[in-house]
Amino acid sequence: MVLLANAFLRRNSHALKRKARFSPEALEAIVKYPWPGNIRELENKVHRAVIMASGRVIGPADLDLNPSATVDALPTLREARDQSERRLLVNALVRSRGNISRAARTLDISRPTFHDMLAKHSIDAKEFR
Repeated sequence: MVLLANAFLRRNSHALKRKARFSPEALEAIVKYPWPGNIRELENKVHRAVIMASGRVIGPADLDLNPSATVDALPTLREARDQSERRLLVNALVRSRGNISRAARTLDISRPTFHDMLAKHSIDAKEFR
């Protein structure tokens, strides 16, 4: 979904002549949201966010995702660790604009370890360039 969301963001930003990007929290919200309306809903939410965002950074509130639709059950310790690890990886990639070496340095880990963690969480660094 992140790849599609970024494609919709680029298209809408260009059409509306606004520079915008997703915050790491917005990307996380996109991944967690169940998307009952599927791709059409995602496209509409991104379009609205580009129009309504007060600044250049689109946050979860700008996407107007219904928090009650997301799962709010207490995660297990393993799930919490995985979520935290994934969030850190995505944040580092967003900040480094997909540059793996910089992202790995940000987290103070080696590039091979960073690659292993990306594979573990099925994250494609190309989506953040």
